[in-house]
Amino acid sequence: MKSDVNIPTSNTPRSKLRGRRVRNVALMIFALITIGSLVVWQNQNLIHSTFTTGYILLGSFLLLTAFNMRKRIPSIAQLGSAAFWMQVHIYVGLATFVLFGLHVGWKIPNGQFELLLTMLYLIVAVSGVYGLYVTRTIPKKLSAINDEVIYESIPNFRVKLAAEARGLVLEACQHSDVLARFYRNRLAEYFERPRSLAYLANPNGRLRRQLTSEIDDLDRYLSSDQRSLSQQLSLMVKKKDDLDYHAAQQGRLKIWLFAHIGFTYSLLLLSIFHGVMAHAFAGGLR
Repeated sequence: MKSDVNIPTSNTPRSKLRGRRVRNVALMIFALITIGSLVVWQNQNLIHSTFTTGYILLGSFLLLTAFNMRKRIPSIAQLGSAAFWMQVHIYVGLATFVLFGLHVGWKIPNGQFELLLTMLYLIVAVSGVYGLYVTRTIPKKLSAINDEVIYESIPNFRVKLAAEARGLVLEACQHSDVLARFYRNRLAEYFERPRSLAYLANPNGRLRRQLTSEIDDLDRYLSSDQRSLSQQLSLMVKKKDDLDYHAAQQGRLKIWLFAHIGFTYSLLLLSIFHGVMAHAFAGGLR
């Protein structure tokens, strides 16, 4: 007899995911301990460890930007799957917190250019952690909605839905103006204008619940035929809210990615310039 209970085994996806995380964390810690030991040894022997940590940090930045270039450069894509590069990106990015601390000696730099680099790195690092959070949570939230919507097609769907709502209200006007007055007072702006910045910052279903509740309260003033139209109007309110929710959440992902990539390339270019100048002032360039 086949058991109805699924017993987790070492071959289940969850167990594999947990094992992969443990392995990656162990590798990251081992690499950081090795680099930290090297820095301690160099400092004890009066060797400038800033060049060592600087080169490692610059190499890390190059590796992190390679993730974004993977789809554009076939030679990089052949070196591993997208999932592999994502794991490299995550753990190398987390490791840079320690590498950067080692490089600056765990203190705030004094120079203006160095301070600019520090602020730029913190922006990239913090936005990377934020991106790790939203890319793990937003897709799950969107998958809870039945309809999948492409971000670029949302404006067209909004226009179409607003036209359908107006047509439905005009049909209801043949018997009563109750729905028409409610649409003018409460729904016209909802269907025909974008949501507020407060909603984009914190998408929620409060307005949706409020409007559908108000539509339900109109039933006492409507005939049976008009109640059928009001139910369709309530369904359109829910569809509009779903579109707005997709727009807010997908827009958040797009804005984050655009900003994170832009700041990352800026950090990489300034880091290279910083390395050249450091060598020049140290007498390494003629």
